[in-house]
Amino acid sequence: MSNNQNQRTVFKTSLTEKFAYGMGDVACNVVFAITSSLLVYFYTNVVGVSAALVGSILLFSRLFDGISDLAMAQIMDKVNSRHGKYRAWVLWMAIPYGLSAILLVAVPQNATSMIQAIYIFVTYNLCTTVCYTALNLPYSSLAPTMTNDDNDLAKLNLFRMSMSPIGNLIITALTLPFINRLGGARKAWIIVTTVYAIVAFGMLMWTFFGTKERFRPAAAKEAEGLPLMTRLGAAFRNKYFIMLTLTMIAVSLYQNVNGTCTTYYAQYLLGNEELMGVLQTAEKIPWIIGVIVLAPFIKKFGKRNMVMWGAMLNVAAMIIVLFAPTNFPVLIFAAILRGFGEAPFYGCIFTMIADAIEFGHWKTGIRVHALLFSAFTVGQKLGGGIAAWAIGQLMERSGFTGLEVEIPSAVAMVKSLYIWGSVIAWAAVIVIMLFYHLDKEYDGIISDLAKRENA
Repeated sequence: MSNNQNQRTVFKTSLTEKFAYGMGDVACNVVFAITSSLLVYFYTNVVGVSAALVGSILLFSRLFDGISDLAMAQIMDKVNSRHGKYRAWVLWMAIPYGLSAILLVAVPQNATSMIQAIYIFVTYNLCTTVCYTALNLPYSSLAPTMTNDDNDLAKLNLFRMSMSPIGNLIITALTLPFINRLGGARKAWIIVTTVYAIVAFGMLMWTFFGTKERFRPAAAKEAEGLPLMTRLGAAFRNKYFIMLTLTMIAVSLYQNVNGTCTTYYAQYLLGNEELMGVLQTAEKIPWIIGVIVLAPFIKKFGKRNMVMWGAMLNVAAMIIVLFAPTNFPVLIFAAILRGFGEAPFYGCIFTMIADAIEFGHWKTGIRVHALLFSAFTVGQKLGGGIAAWAIGQLMERSGFTGLEVEIPSAVAMVKSLYIWGSVIAWAAVIVIMLFYHLDKEYDGIISDLAKRENA
């Protein structure tokens, strides 16, 4: 560590610690990839639950889920342990997280529709509302306690988001082929998910033992003692917190529409559901490459501009698909473009949230930490819930049956959702970024905060 010109003690992370931190998001993507890409397909085409019912259950659950993030932020502020304030949750939730993921696909096979619906509601909320929230929100809040150097924090989050797609890539590319080789029934889903849960547990232990909390400003400690409503008020007076939450809702809408509809698209428009994994691989590899090479472009053009340009590339990619919706090389090309388009968002979002924390501290005098990081998870869950509900309702109205061969109106709906759902989501990101100006204001804000600290 060293002293900078503003007399702040600077803490930095090592290369091995950055890698250990990134491993945590690979593990978190096991559940996220299942819930955003494969779970609706499992419920409709394997279990046989109606698409509208599944969509309603997931929307209702996501509303609970968004509230749970605020509750978890409050709990995190009140709990301290010898393992750290945020890092400890990685240890505590590793096993419950894996077990809850397995329960997701253990739906009673011969039960009534009502029993299955209740089971789905209970296990989905146990997994996402409780376990995933109690793991992912502390994990996301951990990075700014590991380093207080802006460049090091950016690199730490670039490590996280370049490694993050690996978990998603494995799940989306390999799950259906593995399951089909094991017979394709519910038992096969349970076996494959159990293997994933065991691997995820090992990765989370790697994160826990390989990271360290070392930076916690006095202002953050003071804020933790304030009432929840005071901290909520400070958060909602932070315009960039609101913008980033809305941005995350839009991106999560895309994640869930793309993840869910790609499976249906591959099955009903391309004739082979396993091509879903090929399309997702074509998207995730450029995402990884894009995040890895992103740093100099962020420095030159700014985070906001990179996110906005990436969103434009995503819109352009889906417009291309309109002209050849069943041409597989065209779909692969569009997936590659989307991967490069997504990279700026994922490479910048957590650093942008950290910037919003500084802005909020500067504006309100209250340093809200965990609550602002809930912008990512609240947005992720609300966007996912809206997407699941909309997909379920629209598919049901189109006459979707979940059978091997679908009626033309259902196939047309799959096509429309896959293309236009993505266009709408990324167009919303472009609009929001037009109002985001924190990159220009940030240096002045940090300078003012340093003067206050020195005073």
